[in-house]
Formats: sequence, structure tokens, C-alpha cells
Amino acid sequence: MRHIKPVILSAVFALSSSTIAHAEENPLSGAKLGFGHDKGFGLTGQLGKFNGFIGNDGLAVDYIIVREKIEAEIPLHWYIAGGGYIDWRGDDDFGLRSPVGLDLNFAKGWDAYVQVIPELEIVQEFEFGLDAAIGVRYQF
Repeated sequence: MRHIKPVILSAVFALSSSTIAHAEENPLSGAKLGFGHDKGFGLTGQLGKFNGFIGNDGLAVDYIIVREKIEAEIPLHWYIAGGGYIDWRGDDDFGLRSPVGLDLNFAKGWDAYVQVIPELEIVQEFEFGLDAAIGVRYQF
């Protein structure tokens, strides 16, 4: 298990590095930062199509695959993403996840989101789980 952690952390770093390199054209365009509850309480952010979270209990990085507007009087969108997580509480497990959520732009520069997250733990044995997340972000 100890040798697998550096591999996962390297993959997360490579993924975030490529995102930052792509965003260098206009680094703060569309960047969002805020607070939420996903892997415990922590910081949530979005850069382009990537969502990230680091909290008390772990971290997660997701790529937004589909994002569509819901026809409503308020700016509301649904989305499906795919990514991975590391959970450092307990057994230091990690796995794959696929968040399905809603985001709402409730004020200029502000959005809130809620998501349901099917997860597949892949450490010692395959184990399916269901999680949820909620957060608020400000766009720079």
C-alpha cells in the first residue's frame, strides 16, 4: 500500500500540472475557489473542466464530462464528472468516482453545488459506495 500512494499522488500532480499549463493563456479565467464538504470539510476549486477538493479526510480530482443548462428562470446546470479520490482517514484507501450534480449561479461571481458521488474503492478489494458533497465557490 505504501508504494501505491506515491503513484496516485504523482498522477494527481501530473493531472493538475497539465491543467495549469493549459490555463496559462489566461490563468485566472474561470478559476473558482471556495469551501465545501466532500472528503470532510475543506477547500474546493474549479479550473476549466477540472474540479478539485482537499479536506480533513482526503482529496479528490474530477473532470467534468457533461455539463448542460437546465431550462429555468435561474442559472442552473447539471453535470456528470469522472475522477479519483484518496481518503486518508482509516485505511488510506483510494479509488474512482463519478459525481453527478447540480450547480447554481446565485449571485455575480458566486455559485453553489450539490452532488451525489458513486465511488469504487480499489485498495484491498473492490468496494462500491455512495457519497455526497456540497459547496460554495467564488469565481475570479
